[in-house]
Amino acid sequence: MGWELHIVRTEHWFDSASAPISSEEWLQLVNDDKELSIDNKNGDFFATWSGHCELDEPWLDWNDGRISTKHPDEALYCKMLQIAEKLHAVVVDEDDHKYSLPSDLMNPSWANSSPTDKKTSLWGRLISKVKNSFLSVV
Repeated sequence: MGWELHIVRTEHWFDSASAPISSEEWLQLVNDDKELSIDNKNGDFFATWSGHCELDEPWLDWNDGRISTKHPDEALYCKMLQIAEKLHAVVVDEDDHKYSLPSDLMNPSWANSSPTDKKTSLWGRLISKVKNSFLSVV
C-alpha cells in the first residue's frame, strides 16, 4: 500500500477503463521519450525514468487504461504532468483530487476547499457506480 498518483482521462481513477489511455499510446510515448524506458523484468508496461530525481528508481506503470506510480517526488510528479498533457489526461490521487500545477504536490490547490466540498468516499463512489450500471441494465 502507499500513496499513489494516476494519469487518467476520467474523473475517477478506478474508472480509467471507460476512457482509457491505451497500452499502444503508452508504449509509443515511452519509445518517443529519451528519459523513459521499458523495464521488462517488472512487466511489459513498466517504465523507469532517468530524469533527475530523489528516488533510487523512479517508475511509472500502465495498467487498465491508466499510468500510475507510488510515492513520487516532485521531479517525477512534474514528469507525470508533462505526460498527462501529451496524452490529454490529468493527474489524480487515490481520492480523485486533481493535480494540475507543479506546486500542487506540496501545496495542493484543492486542500483549501470547504468541508462541504468533500468528495464521496471510494466505497460510496463504487457502490454508486454499481447501482448505476445495474439500473442501466434493468
